[in-house]
Amino acid sequence: MSGQLVYECPILLPSLDRAKRLVPEQFVPCYEWFIENAGEKISRLPHRMERKPNTPIPLSRDSGIYVPGAAHVAYASSRRYALSVHSSGAGRYNDRKPIPLADGTWIVDYAAHQGSDLSQGYNEALMNCLTDGVPVGVMMSERKGYRVLGLALVERYNGATHMFTLHGPISSSTESAGSFAARGFDALPSKSQQVMIEYDGSDERRVATAQIIRREQQGRFRSDLMDAYAGACAISGTSVETVLQAAHINPYRGRRSQVVQNGILLRADLHLLYDAHLISVEPDTHVLRLSDRLGNTDYERYNMKRLSETVRPELSPSNDLLAVHYEQFRQENHVLVA
Repeated sequence: MSGQLVYECPILLPSLDRAKRLVPEQFVPCYEWFIENAGEKISRLPHRMERKPNTPIPLSRDSGIYVPGAAHVAYASSRRYALSVHSSGAGRYNDRKPIPLADGTWIVDYAAHQGSDLSQGYNEALMNCLTDGVPVGVMMSERKGYRVLGLALVERYNGATHMFTLHGPISSSTESAGSFAARGFDALPSKSQQVMIEYDGSDERRVATAQIIRREQQGRFRSDLMDAYAGACAISGTSVETVLQAAHINPYRGRRSQVVQNGILLRADLHLLYDAHLISVEPDTHVLRLSDRLGNTDYERYNMKRLSETVRPELSPSNDLLAVHYEQFRQENHVLVA
């Protein structure tokens, strides 16, 4: 995995049907098990149950990231995919607790494998899931067992914190609700929506059209934020237009994510730090907080600085969305003392 700081799933409209065409056929019944058992408590991991689930291949292994091997499945290409992940709640990996989102979905920050585990290719398989929009089953340790959270899309990888962000549960109902649609999807003309729905990675013309649509949506979002913040970075006050970017507070997919209240106008370097959860904004005070990893750097000057106000109060960042980002920031960092 290269040194890029933040990766995001590039698939504009991921779906279970699309994923099922990419993965080995044995994955499909396993997906159904995770969907049907979402929210259920199990006494132990599926591969260690006395009465194992009736699936063609195991649903888990002792390793946190389970990648079925050649003895169980045949991959159509050299790209292997993870089938499931689980968190033991102990040991060297600091996986995070699920954070609920307003649309009824959740996000989980899950630690990439490190050390001797790197040789097994677990991280690469999970990155393939991110790149291709392939979901994974998620199980989290609880007292005397595990909670099956369901299937999740691997939406982001943070190279600064070495954490994958999983967003779920993905199912026919949450897909229909638009919980995993690309930003601004519901604002697109119907013809453009159809292009995105039909996009399957095999048609270069569709890919190019979808990328144009995405750029147009991002351009509109930035323009709205430029107006809301009178063309100045909300933290530094910089008004050089070429370095100003539209930062999403909540970067996770779902309808109505491309609205001004889900954005902050930031200088490019501050946007990068925000996406990496190295800086965040207190939801009640709109005061900027820094990770202690930024102590004794040029960025320390911004610690405890209040965001600039928008030109109209109704354009201000949503406190509910700020709270989700701030919770992740606090889970991943020691906060720099003022």
